[in-house]
Amino acid sequence: MKIIPAIHHQLRSIFTALNLSLCVSALLVTTLSVSAQAIEVELEPPTFTFNLTNALPQTGSTKLAPNEYELSVAIKPLLDAKQYSKVIELLKNNSNVEKSTGLLLMTGQVYLAAKQPDKAEQALLAVLEKAPNLLRVHRTLAALYLQKKQLKKAQHHLTKAIENGVQDPQFFGQLAYINLEQGSAWSAIAGYQQALLLDPNNNQWKHGLLYALQRAGNNQAALNMVDELINETPDDKRLWLQRAQITLANNENSKALTSMEMALRHGETASSNLLSTAQLHLSAGSMTRAADLLIAISAHNPQAFTPINSAINWLISEGEIKQANRILASIKGVTNLSKPQQSLYYAALGSAQEKNNTERAVKHFKKSLDLNPNQAGVLIKLAQHYQSKQQFSRAQLYYQRAQVFPNFIKPALAGLAQIALEQEYYDKALAYLEKLKPLSNNKVNIDKNIAVLKRLKAQES
Repeated sequence: MKIIPAIHHQLRSIFTALNLSLCVSALLVTTLSVSAQAIEVELEPPTFTFNLTNALPQTGSTKLAPNEYELSVAIKPLLDAKQYSKVIELLKNNSNVEKSTGLLLMTGQVYLAAKQPDKAEQALLAVLEKAPNLLRVHRTLAALYLQKKQLKKAQHHLTKAIENGVQDPQFFGQLAYINLEQGSAWSAIAGYQQALLLDPNNNQWKHGLLYALQRAGNNQAALNMVDELINETPDDKRLWLQRAQITLANNENSKALTSMEMALRHGETASSNLLSTAQLHLSAGSMTRAADLLIAISAHNPQAFTPINSAINWLISEGEIKQANRILASIKGVTNLSKPQQSLYYAALGSAQEKNNTERAVKHFKKSLDLNPNQAGVLIKLAQHYQSKQQFSRAQLYYQRAQVFPNFIKPALAGLAQIALEQEYYDKALAYLEKLKPLSNNKVNIDKNIAVLKRLKAQES
């Protein structure tokens, strides 16, 4: 029975729309991520310096036992001359079994001065056995443990000192740092605020409080604080980056963009942050500035094409071919890139020339596949190209290769079904649609296609 042309035309139209929709959605999986993904600002956590103060006591002011007097007389000139190794020898040769608190304290501090922290720790812990509330020892041990990154132990000694009435900003600031490191951002905020109450001009505590506010998600307070700090030091690029982080967290992209540009003006050069600024410009529609930044990234690191590839493809998808071509033309030494990156480059180059020079675009796509045969998006584009030329065998081959990639199963199956329809292989077309149906979000359209195909088959029989 002859096929009814109207039904055949209707079916082909539905297939074409379905295929194009699925192909476009698959090809833009990576490119659209440039505008959809969360833009991040790279910034290392602040560093804090905790000085291990170790003022050695004068032997005359240290409470030594009477039987340690001669030892103290021998030690004094050596301490004055900072000959700590000789002091340690005298202490080791001390035959007294029972050592006074004063001598143990001196021993710990001499070991610290001689940069032997493990032996210093042992001596200072022995002091606490005799005098558990000696604040000087708690302070020294806390700083020692902070330097050794043993935060739990440092926390114990800081807490002990504060419990005994110490009102020292260093203690509160150090305890806040430990709480922050252990994930207790709100406790850290309280600690830094107390430290600043006692020492309001300490920048270390200010930056610690700002970071703690960010970690706690208290974005408005963090924004107020970073603005205050920027007023004091407007050329601090780190503060502008933090301001960008905070405003991004508040979904205030325009303010984030302003902050990122200020950070760049004050010397920020990290490629990741240049890329984030470019992404913000893309979202804001300032394509030329975005392209300028992407070119700068490539110039700064010619061996890294991957980070800017998604942005280039996004520009192409938005019809900003001129800007995409500017970036691609700026990339020098393409052959020095890794093969996967070269493949991405030629794929982007093909996409940029697809409308104006199809033959050249196809050459670039093929070169991309030669470098990396797993470029599924390129396989789909070549399949579409040959399908449009009615070179169905070639198109079918590329679709079949593409369907092994999870993100491209749907457009590949739709393309194969459409080729089968064009050749009036209705059984094959039905088989491909049946495979496509459980994967699709638009099962109604597929069911319509299946129904029309079944009617065509029935008319043939």
